[in-house]
Parts: sequence; structure tokens; C-alpha cells
Amino acid sequence: MRSISPFVVALLAAAALVAAPSAGAAQDDSGGEPVGTIIDEWAAAMAESLSRRWEGPVTEWPDPEPRPEAAGVVRSFEYPVNVHPGARVDAARVQRALEALELAYAYMEDHDWPAPMPDGGRGGTGGFDLYFVEGDGGDRPAFASYDVPHVHEGFDAVVPWAGVDSAEVSDDRLASCVVSAFAEATLLGIDPAEARSWRVATADFLAWVITGYFGCSERGVTEQQQQSWRSWIDAEGSGEGGALFLAMLSARTDGLTGDFIRDLWTAAPQRTWEGDQLRAAPDMWQVVNAVMEVGDDPLPGFLEEVAISRYFAGPEVRRDHAPLGPLRSLPEDAAVPIRGRTAWNDLPRRFEPHGLEVEPYGSAYVLVDTSDAPPGSLLRIWLRGELGVGWALSAVRIAANGRDRARVRAPVRPLNPRSYIPLELVDGDTEQVLIVVTNMGHRLVDADAPDDQVRSFRLILDRGPTEE
Repeated sequence: MRSISPFVVALLAAAALVAAPSAGAAQDDSGGEPVGTIIDEWAAAMAESLSRRWEGPVTEWPDPEPRPEAAGVVRSFEYPVNVHPGARVDAARVQRALEALELAYAYMEDHDWPAPMPDGGRGGTGGFDLYFVEGDGGDRPAFASYDVPHVHEGFDAVVPWAGVDSAEVSDDRLASCVVSAFAEATLLGIDPAEARSWRVATADFLAWVITGYFGCSERGVTEQQQQSWRSWIDAEGSGEGGALFLAMLSARTDGLTGDFIRDLWTAAPQRTWEGDQLRAAPDMWQVVNAVMEVGDDPLPGFLEEVAISRYFAGPEVRRDHAPLGPLRSLPEDAAVPIRGRTAWNDLPRRFEPHGLEVEPYGSAYVLVDTSDAPPGSLLRIWLRGELGVGWALSAVRIAANGRDRARVRAPVRPLNPRSYIPLELVDGDTEQVLIVVTNMGHRLVDADAPDDQVRSFRLILDRGPTEE
């Protein structure tokens, strides 16, 4: 049986308590109601709940696509996986693709990730099929689709297959791209209702865990950093950049084993019993939020930590002091942009980033050079955000060597978009102050639908009075 993390166990236990009869009804031979009667009542209640009409969110079935044409098949002798090469694909690359597919299967099997749904021989083989084509890929070199719907362990499922566009993948990223394609197809198989961006984010994260590379290229993660105002995983993006968010979440929760991310997926599948659309709840953002709440590590607090931590990536002076391992592995250009700069002697200043709108969970950054500030000076920071969302405001004191010396946060107040931080520069070792503004939204992001929580803000910076 696949292991489940304590966080997910606690979440499922809480759900069971809601659905089950009250504890006072369960009696034994002390004169209360017989246990058999309690079980009958519970079964009747469950039957009634299954007969009710689903009134929650729904989503369309993903569109199935025909399998690509193949010039043959190369079978694994160790695992139930196969590579179907196109006519123009080099034989040596096909063999390397098969080795990467075996690596992915072995890792996911050893770490209790779901196995791909059996396809009943639809690819002419007895195992999972990956099509290694040239020039037939879609918007990214790794892709996944399915043949037919299927019910697996009582949940919605589909029979998946995967593909990799050989023409779009360099030799050094071939293995990670194959791993990503396999993982995306596996996740599609067990939860077709989940947004593609979540499947892609998780697949590229797994590719990084297994091979050290985020999927088919670093482009998605790099652009996510360069466009720090974007949401992490939503309906508008491909999901590739979200792999970095999952890597930081894994570093926080499971020491980069990926077990926590795996267990999140065990709570997301559902069963659709009526209609021609898929039940879309719980989705992965809901699961992450609920599980972290049960684990006394709420998602909003982690999002604030991520907003600060991701600054320490890219250039060496930042990367050397990254608090999370995944950030230290990013390329030089994977740096968040600085939207405004000023110096202590130029204060007061007002920043109103014209044209910049911050999406939920996205952030913007301002740097203040405080090298000329006398010890004990006070930097006053006011945030004025647009109404309708919560805003997180953080200030980070950075030493001359680039190290994070101390952090101060203003409380997030969803109904009041104003925040204030009086930051005391207690000694002369604060070279810069990093100011981080994050849109916390007013509800969870829905990766199935465009978001209406995009907002702008302004900052006011000033020097406080100095004690005589």
C-alpha cells in the first residue's frame, strides 16, 4: 500500500469526522446503540450523499488526441515501458530516451508515485508507450494525452500515453524531458480533472528531482523568475515555472524527497457520477491550502517566505545566500527584477510602478541603498494597494556581503490594503533594504479559469526622526 504523509492523513481524518455520525452514537456492550446499527446508518448516509446532485465547480474533459505514427517500437527488458520512434529519429537518441523512461519508471515505483494506467495493448505493447517523434510536438517538447476514459480505484481516470518532440530537445535535456513527459502522462491518467498547468509543474519538478534539470529546458523557470509578478500555477501559464514553487515547497516539507508533493496528489482525484463534465474540486490549490493548514504551516505564510527567498537567485552575490537549495541551482539570468531603486539620502521617494499589475501570489521588489544611513536610523515604508485583495509587505535588511540579516513583515489585512513598516537600522551593517510586495489575493487561485484578482500598488519611503 502506498504511504501517505501525516499531513494528508490528518486532512482525510478531519473530512471523515465531518461525514461520520457523532462520536456519542458509537456504543459497545455498555448499553448504547449497537455498532452494526451505526455502520448501517453511516452506509445510508454515504449512499444519500452519492445520490445528491453535484453543485460544485466542473471542468471539461481534456481533449484526447490520436497517437502519433511510429516506425517501430523499442521495448524495455526491465520495466513495462516502450519507446515508439518516428522514422527520422536517430537510433542512439531512441536508446537514450528508453533509458530515461526506465529511470523515470523505476524512481516513481520506488517512491510510491502512481503507476501509469494500463492501456490494454492499444500501442501494440503490454506496457506504457512514449512516442519519440520529430516535429510533431505541441507548445512544449514533452506532451501527454489519452485514449479513453477509465474508472480507477473508484475515481475518474484516463488511459494515457506520452510523447517527446526530438527536434525540440537538446542532448543534455533529453533525459529530463522524457521524465517530464512520463510523469505528466501518469498524472493525467489518475486525475484528468486537474489543470494541465499543475500536471506540467509537477512533471517538471519530478524531472528536476530525478535528473537535476527542470524538464525540457530552463525557460519556464527562468521566465517565472524574470516575471515575478505572475501567479505560480494558474490557467494562463504553461505551468513550467510552477516547478520551482513545488521544489521550494518540497524543500520546506520533505527535504526534497518529493514525498509531500506526491501525497498532495493522493487527495486531489474525485469521482464524477453524473453529467458530461468532470468534478473540479478539490483541486490542487485547495489540497495544498488544506494540508498546510492542518500541518500548522499555513499557505499564506509560505507564500510570503517564497516571495522573499526567490530574490536570492540568479547573480552569484544573491545565489550564494539562497535559503533554499533549489534557488542555488538556477542559471545566472533567473533573477527577479528590481522595479525601483533609491538611496537613503534621496528619501523621501514615492514609487508607483505604472503599468505593473501583480497577479495573485506574484511579487514586486524595490531596493534602498542604506549604506550612508547612520546607525539607529529609521526607514519608514508605507504600502497602498488596490482594493479587493490582501497585500503582504516585507522588508529585508541585507548586509554588505549580500547576506539576509533580518526580516520584518506587516500583517496581511484582506479588507485593508494599507500596510506600514517602521524599520530600524540598528547598526551600520545594513547595506541595502529589500522591500517585497506580494498580492495575496482574496481567494485561492483557480488553475482552471482566468483570474480577476490582478491589482496594482504604490510605495512611499521616508526617513524617520533620529534620536538626538
